[in-house]
Order: sequence, then C-alpha cells, then structure tokens
Amino acid sequence: MVIEKMERVTRSDPCPICGHSDWCLVAPDGTAAICPRTKDGAIKKCGDAGYLHILDDRHDGHDRHRNSAKWRHTLTVVRGQDGQAQDFGQLSGQYQLQLTSERLHALARSLGLSAGSLQRLRLGWDGSAWTFPMSDTFGKVIGIRRRFLNGGKASVKDSKTGLFIPMGLTGNDPLLLCEGPTDAAAALDLGFSAIGRPNCNSVVKMTVKAAQDRTEIVVVADNDRAGGTGAERLAATLALCCPCVKIIVPPDGIKDLRQWFNAGLTSEALRGTIADTPTIGVKVSFSGAGAGKGVRR
Repeated sequence: MVIEKMERVTRSDPCPICGHSDWCLVAPDGTAAICPRTKDGAIKKCGDAGYLHILDDRHDGHDRHRNSAKWRHTLTVVRGQDGQAQDFGQLSGQYQLQLTSERLHALARSLGLSAGSLQRLRLGWDGSAWTFPMSDTFGKVIGIRRRFLNGGKASVKDSKTGLFIPMGLTGNDPLLLCEGPTDAAAALDLGFSAIGRPNCNSVVKMTVKAAQDRTEIVVVADNDRAGGTGAERLAATLALCCPCVKIIVPPDGIKDLRQWFNAGLTSEALRGTIADTPTIGVKVSFSGAGAGKGVRR
C-alpha cells in the first residue's frame, strides 16, 4: 500500500484511532492513519510521525477494489473449540476484557459521549472494531454489532438482531427508545432510561415486549423519512399497551439524538420537548354493525 499524501486531522474530523484533533494524519480516502499516540494495532512506525494503522484494505494485486476489511470481518463465523457456534454472551465478555482504557476514551471522544454510558452498553474491542452486544427481552446476548475505525458497521455472522440494553436500566419513566447504541448512550448521558433499537424498522415485537410495562415511552426518531415512518409504526403498536407514547424528532439540520446532544441539548430542554409533545392516540375500528366508526384514546 502506497500513501502519497496524508491530511492533518481537525476538530470536525478527529483521528479515528485515538480520537484527538491534533498531530495525527489520515489518508484522504480513509484507508490509513498515522497516530503518534497509539501503537496498539499499528503495522509499523513511521519515524517521528507516529504509528501507521491500516483502516481498510481497498486494492488487490490488480489494483482494483476488492472486499474491504469490514466486509471480510462480517463474514467471519465465530466458533468455539468444539466447533459449535460461539456463545455470544461469552464472546461479548471477552471483547469487554480486551477493551483498553485508551480505546474506550478514543471512541467516547470521537462520538462526544461519556465513557461511562458506553461502558453501560458493554462496549468491547475485538481487535479490529468496537463491539456492542445485542440482547433479547430477557437480557440474553444474541448477537454482536461491530463499529469499525472508519465508522462502518456490521454484525458478527450468525448474530441475531436484538436490542442494545444498558446495564443498570432503571424503571424510571419516561423510557426513551432510540436508534442504535450511540443514541442510547446519548440518552443515558442526558439522564434518561433508554434502550437502543438496531434500526428504525426491525424487532418491533421485541421492542414492544421490552417496554410494555412502562407508563411513558418516548420514541426518538432519526430526522429522515425512514426514521419517521419506523417511529410511527413502533409507536402505534406501543400505544396498544402503554398509556402514554410519544414521538420526538430532532430539529431541522440535526440527524439524530447523539448529534442533538453534541449540539448542546440539555436534560431540561429534552424534558420540556417531551412534555410539550402530544400523546399518540389509538384508533379502534369495529366490523359488522357500526363499522367505520372508531374510538380514539
């Protein structure tokens, strides 16, 4: 791999290795970085500039694009010593033990989140990517989401899609249902109870089951069409078993809750937004006599 030119990191584009906004260098195409602070995971030392880290293998012997490292990791099947599929709870625990303080704080800085909220979501490191376990409604880890140094995401093969449920989740209302683990971490930093969904459309039944005993639920939608549609679908189902369900969306120009938090959202401001948001109603239709009439709660 030949790197002709490296660009200095900035505050808006920090180092993908250590999370700092000075000294480090990144290739324009995102394939590599030189970090003077982090030796772990580097392939060599580049003099006084620092340690060279490869972020993405992009070319084969014919200089054509091939599968990235991210994609190859996605296809890796995790097996135990007996050849059986690895227990994801055990694997997640191993990854948590492999996470160094340096890696933890690098991700926290790059995301604008606290290390504590990421630890509550059982953040780990598998040697190439940060890991977040996905659980079912009983708290059993059924899969692992990976977050790569270049921001790409994938799941360990054979993972089942589940929820990002933090340790120490309280029964305090409202419960915020967010998209992804980092939005859930932002909600935790804001002082709320929160669960992360894998995306805006999946595991609706699982999410409802995890939240059905709550008095007040707030679905935090991403500020795009898919996020809004998915939030409405989930909220309509939740409203059948929860007395108070609301949907909130970040203001224009802000994509999601984490970005909103980084833009200065406070706990008091979010509570005010939730208080001012109307509750989702439930429309019940009847067949037979009186069909076409409905009752709205």
